[in-house]
Amino acid sequence: MIYKSCKYIQHGIAFRHDAVSICNKLCGTKRYEKFNINYEGDFYKKYIDVRNEAIENCKKGILPHDGCNYCPYVEEKDWDDECKFKEIEITHWVHCNCGCCYCAMLPVTKGKMVKFKQNSPYVKLLPVIKRMLKDGMIADDAFFSVTGGELTVLKEFPDIMKLLLKQKNASYGFCLQTNGIKYEKLLSEALERDRRTSIVISIDAGTREMFKKMKRVDKFNDVINNIKHYLRNTKTNKDRVVAKYIIVPNVNDSKEEIDKWIALCKDIGIKTMQPSIEFCSQVVSPGIFRQKQGELYKYMKSQIIENGFEIITYDFLEEIIKNESFDITIKRDKSAV
Repeated sequence: MIYKSCKYIQHGIAFRHDAVSICNKLCGTKRYEKFNINYEGDFYKKYIDVRNEAIENCKKGILPHDGCNYCPYVEEKDWDDECKFKEIEITHWVHCNCGCCYCAMLPVTKGKMVKFKQNSPYVKLLPVIKRMLKDGMIADDAFFSVTGGELTVLKEFPDIMKLLLKQKNASYGFCLQTNGIKYEKLLSEALERDRRTSIVISIDAGTREMFKKMKRVDKFNDVINNIKHYLRNTKTNKDRVVAKYIIVPNVNDSKEEIDKWIALCKDIGIKTMQPSIEFCSQVVSPGIFRQKQGELYKYMKSQIIENGFEIITYDFLEEIIKNESFDITIKRDKSAV
């Protein structure tokens, strides 16, 4: 049946520290308002019911919320009726081992470095994923995105990864975003299983001193050594070990610092790089776009390409840079959605 929807409404589930949501994408500030399912009672069944209702409404031409009208992921096409989970996101914000100056939780932590509780009652993902597998609800080609706080210190993470990696008839892809402070061999194992998988390490600096300003911990040498471990222990997909640099105003926002990062990546054998700017807080509550951020982003991209690295970018970030606005909803033509 042809109707407007998106892959997240049809096949997605996003686990956060306090709720489960259909969508965890930056598609407008109201993206969570209607479809939060708290970790209460049998929230899994509640989630299935809410998602099915959302799909039925889409068939009637009713999108879940206003933000969907501007979302780049919404498209009109012939959607299949198989509603297995294909887009699974774990954004837990339960525990971290550093205090990035651009952390998405800064509005909560108020700038302080906070160690989130390791055993939060809200995040009990392993039983849920086991149930999803038992019910045959995870597609064989599902893609898992794991980020925020730090996945390698999430108590359930090793057991979850072991469970997923031992599924014989499935080939799952993973985007594993880590600060690299702690080495986890299961990340390398996942990297070898599926070409879609990447380990994205936010170094954000080319020197130890800048790293301490960005991360507020003195773990620069640990991160570099762990990147070398990932590269050494990856046989066929070394280009899927990705170094990321987030431009933060008044901290690492200079060509000199970017050049140091690029030189560092070249020295340790990185093949693929991801340029970015600090955008989380501004997209949720749009602030003033700094022209310098856009100029440095373009400079970083040009230097990455000129130095022969592969490059990956966020589609929506390209729109932010092009439009020079953090409000990614106002400049889109609704008729083009």
